[in-house]
Amino acid sequence: MNRVFLIGKLQGKPEVVYTPKGEKVVMFPLRVEEGDFNIDVVFIDREGTGYPADTIKARVMVGGSLARVPGKGRDALRLTANKILWMEE
Repeated sequence: MNRVFLIGKLQGKPEVVYTPKGEKVVMFPLRVEEGDFNIDVVFIDREGTGYPADTIKARVMVGGSLARVPGKGRDALRLTANKILWMEE
């Protein structure tokens, strides 16, 4: 089973795109302080998840599965999230 939960801070404004089927896809870089690494998060928002007004440096917990990013080396990882929880400071 490939299931992880990470807590970190957004390192940029989330990019929102829509698939040809109309699904909302949210992508953002996440900085995980414990372990000192960045990871790209991809989230298909099927539930209309609300987002804080100011997402820059917002703390978030994401849950999903990890995969290597093809063509970017062994250390490049992507988390395909199925759950996002925005945390209050």
